[in-house]
Amino acid sequence: MLVGLPPPHTPPDRPLPAELAGASSHGYNCRCVAVHFGLDPAPYGELPACSLTEAGYRRLVAEAVEVQNEAKRLAAARDIAGAHRAYGRMRQLARQLDRTDLEVAAVSDLATVCYSAGDLRNARQCAEAVVAAFRVSAAAAVHFGQYAELRTIEGSREVAERVLVSLSTEDGDVAGARELIAGQRRRAAQRKAAGPGQYPPELLDPHGTDELELRILEARVRVTAGDPAGALTAIEEILPALASIDGADAQVAGLRAMALAERARLRQAGGEDAGARADLFRLGAGHEGRPAAAKFAIDLAADRALGGDLPGAVAAIVTARDELAAAGATGDVADASHALGTLLLLTGDPRQARDQFEHAGKLWTANGDTPGLRRLDVALARCAAAEGDWATAEEHVTRARESARAAGEWTERLHTDFVAATIGFARGEDLRAVLDLLLPVALAAADYRFEFASPRARTAWVREVAGPATELLMAVLARLNEPRLAAELIERTCAVGAYTGAGAPALDLTGSVPALPVALPAPRLPLAALGTVTASLPLRLAPPPALRWSPGSPMELDRWLEVAAERYGLPRPATETVATWPAADPGRETFLLRYADAGHTYLSWRTTGDLDTVHTHPVDAALVATAREFLAEASPTPREGESVADAVQRSLGAFGTLDGEQRLTRILALNLLPADLVARLREAAGSGRRPLLRVQPSPSLAAVPWGLLALPDRRPDHALEPGGESSCFDGDDRVLDVADVSLLAPAGIPRRPPAPDGPPVYFLDPRIPGQSAFGELGSVLGKQDAASPLIRHLDARLAAGPVRPSATRGLDLVRRTDTDRRLLARLLAEPCSRLVFAGHVSRVRDEHGAQTALHLSCPAELPGTAEPIGAHRPFTAADLALSEVDTMPARVALIGCASASDFGLPEPFGVLLAAVAAGARLVAATVWALPTSAAVPGADPMAELVIAVDTALDGDDPVTELCAWQRTRLAQWRERPEPARSPVFWAALTCLDASDDRQTRVR
Repeated sequence: MLVGLPPPHTPPDRPLPAELAGASSHGYNCRCVAVHFGLDPAPYGELPACSLTEAGYRRLVAEAVEVQNEAKRLAAARDIAGAHRAYGRMRQLARQLDRTDLEVAAVSDLATVCYSAGDLRNARQCAEAVVAAFRVSAAAAVHFGQYAELRTIEGSREVAERVLVSLSTEDGDVAGARELIAGQRRRAAQRKAAGPGQYPPELLDPHGTDELELRILEARVRVTAGDPAGALTAIEEILPALASIDGADAQVAGLRAMALAERARLRQAGGEDAGARADLFRLGAGHEGRPAAAKFAIDLAADRALGGDLPGAVAAIVTARDELAAAGATGDVADASHALGTLLLLTGDPRQARDQFEHAGKLWTANGDTPGLRRLDVALARCAAAEGDWATAEEHVTRARESARAAGEWTERLHTDFVAATIGFARGEDLRAVLDLLLPVALAAADYRFEFASPRARTAWVREVAGPATELLMAVLARLNEPRLAAELIERTCAVGAYTGAGAPALDLTGSVPALPVALPAPRLPLAALGTVTASLPLRLAPPPALRWSPGSPMELDRWLEVAAERYGLPRPATETVATWPAADPGRETFLLRYADAGHTYLSWRTTGDLDTVHTHPVDAALVATAREFLAEASPTPREGESVADAVQRSLGAFGTLDGEQRLTRILALNLLPADLVARLREAAGSGRRPLLRVQPSPSLAAVPWGLLALPDRRPDHALEPGGESSCFDGDDRVLDVADVSLLAPAGIPRRPPAPDGPPVYFLDPRIPGQSAFGELGSVLGKQDAASPLIRHLDARLAAGPVRPSATRGLDLVRRTDTDRRLLARLLAEPCSRLVFAGHVSRVRDEHGAQTALHLSCPAELPGTAEPIGAHRPFTAADLALSEVDTMPARVALIGCASASDFGLPEPFGVLLAAVAAGARLVAATVWALPTSAAVPGADPMAELVIAVDTALDGDDPVTELCAWQRTRLAQWRERPEPARSPVFWAALTCLDASDDRQTRVR
């Protein structure tokens, strides 16, 4: 009796292929088929299935299906041992039934289970066995004409090949992995072309889940190919696609978990700890009470240790490891031991850490896990270095580097090279060899951040990868006394690029609202309104261009950039160079001062008269922290949870007396200004025309009022006690007394040509929809009338010529309701000489410069990238970058709260630099929040500031004129230090001057 699948309709017309001797053919053995057609059964072999009755056959098939479902459930719960037992039973049933398709299905599933458990050796054996069995089954199907039955085992081959994709990825075989993926896609297209008449529906991928799984695998391949940023972007696109699939069947749920786990891994590698933690919590919650939750508990425990709960973290890892060991998840057990060893090493116990690492290594060796063994070598190298066993440390790290090089993963090579450099630096021998290894690592890590689409991911990469490498590099350069390389590294760090909207929809500020994510109105002002929408836009940060050190000298870093590109597979550096210095002003010495944060803060300075002589200095992180602490106490920018009124009163208290203000500026100067720069400034000031000091601050120093800083007469030869700073000063000279001061625009900002000359444009104290004059987004100028100094100034402007928007009297330019983004777009499309904005500016407190915003008279229904604040939508730097407001006048004033805060963000591209990118050559802005005139009844310091800025922007040399105005205010303050004359109101003003840097580049 022939049982199982339907018999063939016609006998085979050729001899039995040699590979089928003794083989079976999908549901009934070859001997049964031979007898059915009256062929000689001897060559075909005989199996137990020949003696099964129909009822017995059906019963065993039902049991096999039930066992397979149970095995899948156990595998999903990461009960690896239970899954192995179930699949073993399924294979027994398949042999009893002579069902090759069931056996192949069990083995392909086992390949997946083994891979997920970290058992790479058995995963490979299972996957390769399935592929080999498929070839035999295909030969049998062709021999007996059973093409329909052949198609039922194609799914098992696809599963096995996906495991082989992952294994190829682990081995660094990018080409092999991509070839396998391409083959799967090609066959999927052929199946769809054949249609459901020839293939079971499940093989036609009706929900697109097979393609989404291939995309997840492709993301893994991209990591191996050295593109974790692209992999993260791909996963971010896959997750919404998975969420959109109706239903919650096991396959979709498994893919969601797979994608979430991949994103968590990528986020952890890039330093996005909070995001990784959120993903791990979601994964753990989805598997609560099962071994899978224990796997995610390991990473969460490591995060817990970083939060300070080391005993709790150790206990959690041990508990999770025991649970995973009982489940047979040997790869997860190895990960747990490695995590435990890492914690022990951090606590200073290398001996016990080594025991844990070696336990992990035994499991990785048994599993054939090459990447795991590379991690083992790195860990053991760190243990040996901690004990001063340098020979052993170098032996391990050399093996790890060779493994990474053989795997072809440049990110792994970057990591192992960095570990080797840290060991060499700690050993203290041959720092030149350390430099040769470390400099390309730091350059490659720094440049790679531009591959990330997300600002949060870029910032995390810098914090966790590029930052430590640069920090160590600066220490090496200091020890080797390499000021030129250090200065070039500072200038490259300061060169930051602008956001580009490649692929982004342009915002039509005068038309319909584009399709942007919808969010609920923010409950409060104004920071809560910014961020979630802007962060999701495709705004990429452009990498810095190739830089030129001086007319007679290229950058020494150029050859190192070539090495970094060759060693780590990054794009070659650009050949077109951009000058890092402005044009020299005849008869006037110009000083270029740049700061970069790299653990400590480093500064370099040189002059346009002697560009090839460079001075570099480290500023201890503790000194920077002290300066920031004093500055934060004096600044009127509100602290977290502090009201604007309280912040202003605190600031006026700090600046309330000349002695208190002097102490602040002296502490800042002693901590931030090097003695050789102070001496040269004084020398230049005494030789004729006042020099120009141009500063590009680091994020930690963005709020420093550079012109107000006192000039020390001597340096302390010991640590000063509080109050002892006065011993370093004979008088009260400030930087403003000897020099004019302005900010340097980053060299990497591409700039458009400015708008042609024309009437000035005024956006003064716009009325914000839904906000009262006395609220948080109320009037900044207060009540104005025809006799007010500002209105008289505006009346004089109107008498001298046209202004925009059209007005007949000065009062008509203040507190207008139509000064929104539509009017701004129209006015800036026409010729104009300058834009003067005075109003509210929101300063975000995270890494997204694109989220800084001007508050115009924009109703919520206008398009934009910020969430509305009630009836109002802020106008962000992203709006400016993506909109048709793409040409600014040559001179711009942004008079608002910390409008120069761009430099305080890890990605300094807010409204200030967005204006520069759009064509502004000089931008007047402020480094801290400006108190309104309401803080000093009877005076109007805000109006005085607006008048001074507008007057200077209308003059020949705005920087010189504004600095001169500030000197008059400093003299008045010294003469009578009263609140209305306090530096709180005028010292924050600065100019970003890009008028003479000769940059006109449009990306």
